[in-house]
Amino acid sequence: MKNKFKIAIALLTLIGFSSCEEESELLISEPVGSYRIVTPLNGESVVLNETTPTNPGISLTWTAMNYTTQSVITYTVQLAPNGSDFTDAQDLNTTTNTYATIQSDQLNLAALTAGATPFVQSAVDIRIKATSGTEGSQPSYSDTITYLVTTYGCLGQYAVGAGIPAAGWNWDSPLSLICDDGVLTARTNLINDTFRFFTVSGDWNSGRNYPYYVTEGYKISSTLINAADGDQNFRFTGTPATYRIKIDSNIKTITVAKSTVASGFEPTSTWLVGAATPGGWSWSGNNETELPLITDGIFEVPLTLNNGETFRVFLGNNGGDSWGLGSRNYPWYVSNAYTIDSELIDALDGDNNFRYTGPTGMRIFKIDSVAKTITVD
Repeated sequence: MKNKFKIAIALLTLIGFSSCEEESELLISEPVGSYRIVTPLNGESVVLNETTPTNPGISLTWTAMNYTTQSVITYTVQLAPNGSDFTDAQDLNTTTNTYATIQSDQLNLAALTAGATPFVQSAVDIRIKATSGTEGSQPSYSDTITYLVTTYGCLGQYAVGAGIPAAGWNWDSPLSLICDDGVLTARTNLINDTFRFFTVSGDWNSGRNYPYYVTEGYKISSTLINAADGDQNFRFTGTPATYRIKIDSNIKTITVAKSTVASGFEPTSTWLVGAATPGGWSWSGNNETELPLITDGIFEVPLTLNNGETFRVFLGNNGGDSWGLGSRNYPWYVSNAYTIDSELIDALDGDNNFRYTGPTGMRIFKIDSVAKTITVD
């Protein structure tokens, strides 16, 4: 009986030691005190430049974090959308030091991913996460600072849907729209069905439908309409063929253009040149405005037209001054029985160009060679 009593006491003692050890282990894995970001200060800013991608985008220092057990502490620099709870935080750097430098190109991509607007100062939030090597250790977080970043370029986007046969309504082979300074472009076959744009591949919640762009003030090619289905996707109504799709966030337009070449100037397009157009009377650079074929017989482009100024339609573009490749002025269309919008008149200058008399602003200029109409909407 005494032996049984002794064994019971021993077991209780061992259990007590074990509980103390477990409690002690939980205690020594806990952080002690707090730590903070020292530099940069909250609200400091940087302007990033694509010509210097390896320059520092942000250089951080912070005070050390202590845990009750001696172990290696690892720090992770995290970036998240301004005002968020860091649910979508991006890990930019992991180190055992109390300092880190993030290159401009890495910060640029992270800020864009977090929703920064290209070429506009945008706020992002940054904090440091500390973890100890002790088993059971809980992470500890520094204070959060807001950093103001002016980014460059833009993120690529995606499109899926039955209207893009190569993609379909799945993520096996989405159409990728490549971004260059706020302009997204892709070349693909379009048929008379629906599709939608997405900011993140594989994420259905990142979709942007037709009403999204209308609300944002975009002018959209007339062959792209609201499908009026449950998701209000885009529907392509033009002649099925290969087209270039372009989303220009700088001037807020979405356009399609018949595409017969993989690169270079499109022979099916015509061109607008003149003081009424953004590029003026010049072929240098990209001053001329492409007036593409958006479906059989219809040429259309959204552009800013300047009140009281003139322009002409040109039939070709060889990459240089293309005055001699043929053009059509106001009388040519009149003599070919076109009905012309009242906001367009004969300039009665030496070349009888078009003169635009409407208000200066973004308009959709369309030449319908089937119905023989020229309109400004």
